[in-house]
Amino acid sequence: MSKKTVPTNRNAYIITGPTSGIGRATALELAKHGTVVLVGRDLGRLDEVRKVIEQKGQHAVSVVCDLSDIFSVRRAAAEIIALHLPIVGLLNNAGIMPTRATKNALGWDMSFATNHLGPFALTEALVPHLPDGANVVFIASAVENPEHTSPPRPSASAAVAISPQRRARAASGNPSVPKCQVRTPTPRRSSAPSPR
Repeated sequence: MSKKTVPTNRNAYIITGPTSGIGRATALELAKHGTVVLVGRDLGRLDEVRKVIEQKGQHAVSVVCDLSDIFSVRRAAAEIIALHLPIVGLLNNAGIMPTRATKNALGWDMSFATNHLGPFALTEALVPHLPDGANVVFIASAVENPEHTSPPRPSASAAVAISPQRRARAASGNPSVPKCQVRTPTPRRSSAPSPR
């Protein structure tokens, strides 16, 4: 669907990081409730998710944005605003967990820029265009917790706080989801029998 044919009479939800994992599942769930604005770095991968959504008779639009690049974030926010959609939810889901320290073009830590500065800048740019009562959700990994001392596990790195369905309900304002919910992953229990 081209941006010119996106229906402007349906609630719209913005999700960053919708091309894989829990972000993709959440984007597919959000599409059941309205138009989804898919925000990510790779247009090909965004369009693949968009096509899956459209094949189900639902609506989506792709917006390319590198959250580690403040100029890309500002451009993407302007593009989203220009769509004139009734935005009722913003789900800041994208995040990275690099294995080594890297810097973005401005010399900022890539992980900090992508996981914190970019989502904050996107939210800040969109806030004046959000109606009262719009839901803004930030997803964070337990790896971000300074009290977290065990090495990160791949299963814990993707913000396992809530399921895609609960994330979608949170972004859509469903009253069955608390407005502020923070959970950390529960350590896995050993399958060995406990000593008696």
